[in-house]
Amino acid sequence: MTVRALFVIALTLVSSTSRASNDLIVSDAWVRATPPGKMMTAGYASIENLSKDVITITSVSAEVAGHTSLHETRIERDRSTMRPVAQLSIKAGERVSLTPGGLHIMLMKLSEPLTDGQSIDICLELENNDSLCSAFSVARHRKAAHNH
Repeated sequence: MTVRALFVIALTLVSSTSRASNDLIVSDAWVRATPPGKMMTAGYASIENLSKDVITITSVSAEVAGHTSLHETRIERDRSTMRPVAQLSIKAGERVSLTPGGLHIMLMKLSEPLTDGQSIDICLELENNDSLCSAFSVARHRKAAHNH
């Protein structure tokens, strides 16, 4: 192979690696403010896949948390339970909602309490080793979305 051919292959790989995060749109992102004395909370958002391929989120991270993971809430035998989700695959054109009482992001071992009005970054780590970081506003309760 020529050097030019190797360069074209490398450029193609770099382009396809970073493309997935450009096709994933995070909106309505917020994290619940922590109650006094609590060092864990949950994050919520709407995530839309604008690509023609499945995009898989393999993990989540946040600088303010010692441990961050995807979780789901389930009702089993009239009891609400939470359990970690190993990965989240979002089909082409699909929108997934992370909501209270459903699929959500758990932020544990927080380095500081999170207060109403703050903003933190949460990063979605993708299967192709790319990542997408988005600002999540901190609020006691979900605020109504503004339409302009």
